[in-house]
Amino acid sequence: MNQNDNKNEYEILDSGNLSYQPRYPLANAPGSKLQNMGYKEWRDMCPDAKRQLLKQIGISPFEPDEWTKVGQSLTISAGLVAAIAGVASVAFPPLAIVAGAFAIISMFFDVLWPESENNTNSQVVWADFAAAAEEMMDEKIADEIKAEAVLQLRIVQSRLRDYQQAACNFQSDPNNESYKALLRDAFDDADDALKEVMILFSREGYEQLLLFDYVQAANLHLLLLKDVVRFGVGWGFPPGRVEQYYSNPTNLGNPGMVQLLAKYTNYSTSLCWKGIEERKWMVESEYRSNNEEYYAYRSNMTMMVLDMVALWPTYDPVKYPYATAVELTREIYSLIAGGFRDYKGYMPIQYTWEKPGSLVTNLERFTIYTWKNFEYFPFAGVETTYQTIGTGSSSTKQAGVIPSPEEGTAWTTPGINVEYHLVESFIYGTLTQLLFYDVYNTPAFKAGSDAVEVPGSIAGTPCKNIPLDANDVNVCVPTLWEESPANPEGVCYPYNREMQSNLLSEVIPEDPKLLTLPHVPPLGYIDAFAFAWRSTTCDTRYNLIPANKIGQIPAVKGNWLGQSGSSVVRTSGNTGGDVVRLYEFGNLGMTVRFSENRSYIIRLRYATVADDLNIIVRVQRRGELEYESELPLNQTSNNSTTQWKFEDYGYQEVGGFYPQVGEEYELWFSPVGTELSSHMDIDKIEFIPMETSLEEYLANQDIEKARKAVNALFTGDVKNALKLNVTDYAIDQAANLVECVSEEFYAQEKMILLDQVKVAKRLSQARNLLNYGDFESPEWSRENGWKTSRHVSVRADNPVFKGRYLHMPGVTSPSFSNNTYPTYVYQKVDESKLKSYTRYLVRGFVGNSKDLELLVERYGKDVHVEMDVPHDIRYSLQTNECGGFDRCRPVSYLARSSHACTCKDTASMHTDCQCQNKANRTVTNMYTNVSPGSAMYTDGFHAQKSCGCKNNDMYQNGTHPHKSCGCKDPHVFSYHIDTGCVDPEENLGLWFALKIAGENGVANIDNLEIIEAQPLTGEALARVKKREQRWKQERDKKRLETEKAVQTAQGAIQNLFTNTQQNLLKFETLFPQIVNAEMLVQQIPYVYHPFLSGALPAVAGMNFKIVQQLSATIGNARSLYNQRNLVQNGTFSSGTGSWHVSEGVEVQPLQNTSVLVLSEWSHEASQQVSVDPDRGYVLRVTARKEGVGKGTVTLSDCADYTETLTFTSCDFNTSGSQTMTSGTLSGFVTKTLEIFPDTDRIRIDIGETEGTFKIESVELICMEQMEDDL
Repeated sequence: MNQNDNKNEYEILDSGNLSYQPRYPLANAPGSKLQNMGYKEWRDMCPDAKRQLLKQIGISPFEPDEWTKVGQSLTISAGLVAAIAGVASVAFPPLAIVAGAFAIISMFFDVLWPESENNTNSQVVWADFAAAAEEMMDEKIADEIKAEAVLQLRIVQSRLRDYQQAACNFQSDPNNESYKALLRDAFDDADDALKEVMILFSREGYEQLLLFDYVQAANLHLLLLKDVVRFGVGWGFPPGRVEQYYSNPTNLGNPGMVQLLAKYTNYSTSLCWKGIEERKWMVESEYRSNNEEYYAYRSNMTMMVLDMVALWPTYDPVKYPYATAVELTREIYSLIAGGFRDYKGYMPIQYTWEKPGSLVTNLERFTIYTWKNFEYFPFAGVETTYQTIGTGSSSTKQAGVIPSPEEGTAWTTPGINVEYHLVESFIYGTLTQLLFYDVYNTPAFKAGSDAVEVPGSIAGTPCKNIPLDANDVNVCVPTLWEESPANPEGVCYPYNREMQSNLLSEVIPEDPKLLTLPHVPPLGYIDAFAFAWRSTTCDTRYNLIPANKIGQIPAVKGNWLGQSGSSVVRTSGNTGGDVVRLYEFGNLGMTVRFSENRSYIIRLRYATVADDLNIIVRVQRRGELEYESELPLNQTSNNSTTQWKFEDYGYQEVGGFYPQVGEEYELWFSPVGTELSSHMDIDKIEFIPMETSLEEYLANQDIEKARKAVNALFTGDVKNALKLNVTDYAIDQAANLVECVSEEFYAQEKMILLDQVKVAKRLSQARNLLNYGDFESPEWSRENGWKTSRHVSVRADNPVFKGRYLHMPGVTSPSFSNNTYPTYVYQKVDESKLKSYTRYLVRGFVGNSKDLELLVERYGKDVHVEMDVPHDIRYSLQTNECGGFDRCRPVSYLARSSHACTCKDTASMHTDCQCQNKANRTVTNMYTNVSPGSAMYTDGFHAQKSCGCKNNDMYQNGTHPHKSCGCKDPHVFSYHIDTGCVDPEENLGLWFALKIAGENGVANIDNLEIIEAQPLTGEALARVKKREQRWKQERDKKRLETEKAVQTAQGAIQNLFTNTQQNLLKFETLFPQIVNAEMLVQQIPYVYHPFLSGALPAVAGMNFKIVQQLSATIGNARSLYNQRNLVQNGTFSSGTGSWHVSEGVEVQPLQNTSVLVLSEWSHEASQQVSVDPDRGYVLRVTARKEGVGKGTVTLSDCADYTETLTFTSCDFNTSGSQTMTSGTLSGFVTKTLEIFPDTDRIRIDIGETEGTFKIESVELICMEQMEDDL
């Protein structure tokens, strides 16, 4: 019948829900003609088929046993693996439709317990497995262990027969409660018997000798558990008990199937490798026989243990609810060597088992080169051509010596895509001839000379069994197997490709030996070859997803690896082949074809210890993008070893799409993370057929992601409180996910989720001590908001952010000025919002930044870091009809640049900063896909770590004030700051500031927040008290320093004035005294905030107000001075303005003032001043003469009245009429002159005879000022 007919009646509706069972476990409806058939009738139904089966596995009921036990066991194991792979690939939908309870086990019952009239020992196969182990290991199993094993296996056989009968009865009448009860009892008995035999086969001291039996018994036990997981509820087991059969991680009761998969896999793999390592010395030995023995041992263990183990993951009915196409990509090796003991062949394992991993290729052709005229030493080298899977491109490599056409002969395979299954050799002392046999029964391909003496070794692998009706397995009907001839040497001779378990995948020559003959140049020849064989379950030509099945493509079947951060690595063998290791921006590409038009889920089986990785997945068809996404990868393991165990692997769905038959699709996989050491190992890429439409699947994915993201925001189901680790940015991203939920499928739930995420946003805003941390309010920069420098703005044009964000450019420079000013934004959290002895979290999201500094302080620079966040979240969203970003439509992604986390100051970085490699890397051909919700915590949100850390501020005890810097996600920063005793009068508060001091700096920031975390206890409490104490000591010291500086400045200022109102200068007040007072004011410390010193507008510090007041008084003194001085620009503050100067005279800045400089005797400066001839005047000049000569200031009127003040370089060391003033510039003196002009105009001339003359001020004061002063 059509297996898809009536599928709603028979299929498992939800493979993830173990309580859901099919109404009927088989496609055959009740009332089958087999329903009344007894067990003996069933077994006698097809005796010929049974005899064929016995002959196939080498246990002939008609002929004596002539095989070695190892040969028999290899054939049986290869057949069982092939049979399981065949059953694993039975038709889709779930196996429940095509086979019920015991159906899979029934396929192997006659193989593992053969019975016939001439063979009554039904335990012979199990005995042969044990005998094969004895043969391989040259050890014996104690007779009492063998006897106990026979007894236990008979019990298992009996219990499985009962289970088989019960399953057949149940199939005939699934509604019969009595049959259900009998089936449950039969299952429990079989389960108990298999658990007991597993204990026996792991008997201490006999683990390796009983390993083959252990693997076969474990296989049966796992298949049995698979039955109960799939059908147990239909048999009447409670769903909870079925769940325990599937997974029981507690120590209460026996482990479930999930735990046993790990236990059986790890046990078998570790024992297999233990034996391999114990025999590794053989390959390093000088004896050729040991070399061959190691190769044989390892190949046998691979086929009899590891191949079976590699299939077990697909037994999990929850992860693999449908039939699965399994491919084994591992290679095994056999040796052929010549016979000279003195010239023995040798093959290092570095050429075979331990060669560097590579992607799987198809052996297209090979050429073996031989020497001419040296028929007894013919072989020289090999040239092999491989074809990349799915691309048609080929590559060639050479080994050994490739002779010229004149020196040698090239033996080239007659066709491409060669499929050889057998190699015979002939020797004449050395290896002289090789014959390769393909699967098409064509004449053998010969390479070598005709100088043969005796046949040599034969290289090949066993046949595989083929169940003829694997797609219609029935527990009540015996399984038919294809017959194949016996293989006396354990090598498969038939030319039928379907019977081959392995095919030739590589020809590897040994390193040439050097042959030296008289009168002949030294000759390199080859006397040993290794042949690599790959399982025929692996299609080396295509990656074809079969119809109605889960397609499982090993990652090593890709066709392209990136040049950087991409490699193939060896495993312990539990995966059936190697895996692909990808570091950040590593790339794996593969081509895939499909056998039917239907929607598929893409799923990865992988392992990683990293918790910071995202995976970018890209699907193309004919160069056009079909699908692209980036999703966070879950950490699967804490195991630091490179050899993953079963439980270290995890699964993750990474998308879905609808392929077309006949089309070829290119898939690309690339991880991105924040740490250079982060990597993932991809085992399989799986394509799971969808039962629903692609649209419904994507809608399901969207609602599940949105539901998970929203639920993860809150502490409980009531949803009235946020989790502490939930950031404001995460809430925004959760809102984006909710907005993308399909209203067609989930309109009502979307409304509910929107309400919930809005509640989360309001809760986030309420707990944020920063006002307008998301910059959404138009009040963001007003009285209660942020204080900023010019050019800082809020924008809403970046899809990285939801809504508005803060944009900070680099330093600014006013027009017509060379000065630059840092860009900043800051806000102070008032003391009234804080609690004593409490920890607060400081968090935010940085889209990108360069030269961005963050300061959060209370007791000094508690947090001070510099963040260079890469501009690697760059993508272009389509706009909707209203002009906004459409975050729910396919995204066009731009190239994502590689980056390395940057620790700015490694000498003072935080203790857990993980920036190990600061070198930038350049990687080409990257694919970028950063969704709004990507790069989040494991629960859906960004990790609270920061990258790019700089902290030059340490506590006095040498410890760092903050320790949460680490290169996890460079876009997210999260720090903590602790409060001591809260003092509203002190109003210290918390100070949050961002600054850019670089010309090329930039930052785009959002979701800034400071939230309460928890009260301080223990060490943290003691630490903050100590820090608060130190801060108070520093504060008191600063206050004392401030008091002294202020008193000094105030005294100097008060000395300028005649009264306390400070509205009239003393007559004797000189300009240098004003300058000196101004300098004292400027020496008052702590005027501006040290983090934002030099900013414009200025940001007040501790003494800002008092300095402003004193500076205003100084400004008043300057104004009063300028008002009484009749000389214009007498302090040269306006350069040479108002003065007539000759060429070369200039004004130069000197300390806090300006001076007029005459540096040549021809230089002069003059100014005419209007005066009242009825008044007297005082001329005061402050100047300095440097070098020889004199400097003069001459006063004259129109009536030939002249007075001169003369300055020399000796003035400072002499006394006389000059006035010496404190606070004047070094070497400057002040001289005065009283005059009573006869005219209303006088002239002041400044000159010098030689050297340099510098004038600080020229002052002409009416004597009336002296009277006012008096």
